Amino acid sequence: MSANPITVAVLVFYLLVLIGIGFVSTKKSSGGLSDFFLAGRGLGKFTVALSAVSSGRSAWLVLGVTGTAYATGLNAVWAVAGYITVEVFMFFYVAKRFRVYSEKTGSITLPDILENRYEDKSNLLRITSSLIIIFFMIAYVGSQVVAGGTAFSSSLGLSQSNGMWLTAIIILLYTMLGGFHAVSKTDVLQAMFMFLSLIILPIIAIIGLGGFGPILDTMHAQGAGFTSIWTFGFGAIVGLLGIGFGSPGNPHILVRYMSLKNVNEMRQAALIGTIWNVVMGWGAIMVGLAGRAYFPNISMLPGENSEAIFTTLGEEILNPFFMGILLVAVLAAIISSADSQLLVGASAVVRDIYDKIFAKGKEVSQKKLVLFSRISIACFMLLAVWLAFSAEQFVFWMVLFAFGGLGACFGPALILSLYWKGTTKAGVLTGMILGLITVILVKKQPEWTFAFLPDVKALFAKILFGVTYEAVPGFLVALLATVLVSLFTNKPVNVDQQFIDIKSKSM
Repeated sequence: MSANPITVAVLVFYLLVLIGIGFVSTKKSSGGLSDFFLAGRGLGKFTVALSAVSSGRSAWLVLGVTGTAYATGLNAVWAVAGYITVEVFMFFYVAKRFRVYSEKTGSITLPDILENRYEDKSNLLRITSSLIIIFFMIAYVGSQVVAGGTAFSSSLGLSQSNGMWLTAIIILLYTMLGGFHAVSKTDVLQAMFMFLSLIILPIIAIIGLGGFGPILDTMHAQGAGFTSIWTFGFGAIVGLLGIGFGSPGNPHILVRYMSLKNVNEMRQAALIGTIWNVVMGWGAIMVGLAGRAYFPNISMLPGENSEAIFTTLGEEILNPFFMGILLVAVLAAIISSADSQLLVGASAVVRDIYDKIFAKGKEVSQKKLVLFSRISIACFMLLAVWLAFSAEQFVFWMVLFAFGGLGACFGPALILSLYWKGTTKAGVLTGMILGLITVILVKKQPEWTFAFLPDVKALFAKILFGVTYEAVPGFLVALLATVLVSLFTNKPVNVDQQFIDIKSKSM
C-alpha cells in the first residue's frame, strides 16, 4: 500500500492527539494509585462504556471478524454473538456488584478483590493472580506491538521493526504520563474511529454496488455455507460462541466497571456499551460480506489473507482522507487494547506485589507509588518489545489463548465470589490453576510444547468434546473445580458481612 501524503497526515495528527491527551492527563493521574489506575473512580457512563468496548475488541474485530465474514459468510455471526451476550450479562448484572464491592473494600485491582473477599492473610491468592496477569499481559502487549508494526509498515512505508518501535513509543508516552485518565479518554476517541469506520465503509461499499443485490448474489454463488449460520459443526459453533467466556475474566475490561463515578449509572453505561458492541459487530460482518462482492476470489487479496479485506476494500473505494481514517481505526483497535493491558500489568507489579507484599506495613507515599507505576510501565513495555522482536511467532501463539486463558482463570472466580456465599479461597485457587492448565492443554501448541505429553493432550481434547476455542473447556473446568473444592473446604469467617457489602447499593 503506497503512503499517500493525505493519509499520512491523518495518521500523524491522530498520533499527536494521543500524546497530547497523555500530557493533559498527567496532573490528574499523579495523586495516588487510585487516580493512576482507576481515574479516582470518577469517570462518566459514556467514557466507561466506550472504553470497555474498545479495550476488549482489539484488532480482532476490525481484521479478524471482517476476515471471518469474508471467508465464511453469515457463519461469522457466531464470532460476535458470544462476546456480546456475555458482556450484556456482565454489564447489566455483575458490573454493579463489582463496582460497589471494590469501593467498599478500597480495591483497585482484581487481586485486591479476591484477597479481600476471602480474607487471605497468606497473600497466596494475590501472588497467584498477579503472576497470571503479568504473564499474559506481557504477551498481550507484545502482540499489539507486532500488529502495530505491521500497520505502520503498510500505511507509512516504514520497516516492520521501525513500525514496532513507533507503536511502542506512542503507547508508552501517553499511558505512562496520563495513567488511566489518558487511557480511558483515548479509548473513547479510538472507539469513535472504530465505530465510524465500521459504519461508513460498508455503507459506501453497498452504495457502490448499487444495493444489497450483488452481495446476496455473491453469497449464493459461494454456496450454502455463506447464506446459513448452521453450516459449521457443533464444536466450531460452541468454540466461536465461547469467545465470550474470556470477557468475565479479562482485567483490562473489568477495571472499567470499578472506574465509574456514579454506580447508579451502570445500567445506562451497559446500554450504551451494548448498542456500540452490536453496531460494530454487524458492521464488521457487513464489511466482510460486501468485500466478497468486490473481491470474489481470495487470490485477489494481498497474500491471499482474508484478514486483509478491511484495508483492501478501503483502498478500493475510499479517497485518501477517509483511507487515513480507516487506518486510524486499525491502529485504534490495536492501541486501545495495548494501553489498557500495559496499565493492568503495571498495577499487578506495583499495587499487588510491591505495595501489598514487599512494602506491607511500611509508609510509602502515594506519589512515590505513582512514580514506581510509571517506571513499571516503561519496564513492561521494554519486556513486551523484547518479546516481540525475539520471539514473534511465540507472541502470536500466546495472544491467541490469552483472552480465553484470563477468562478461564478469573471468570468463574469473580462471578462465584459475587453471587455464592459458599465459594472458598481453596476453591478459587484450584479453579484458577486448573482453568489455566486446561486452556494450555487444549490449545493447539507449537510442536515442541507438549511433545512430552501427547497422550494427556489427546485425552483432554477427547474428553472436552473437541471444541475449537480453548476458553470453553477452560472456563467449565475452572467453574466445576471451584464449586467442588468449595463444597469441601471452609468458607471465610465473615462471609455474611462480605455479602452485605457486595449487595449494598447494587440491587
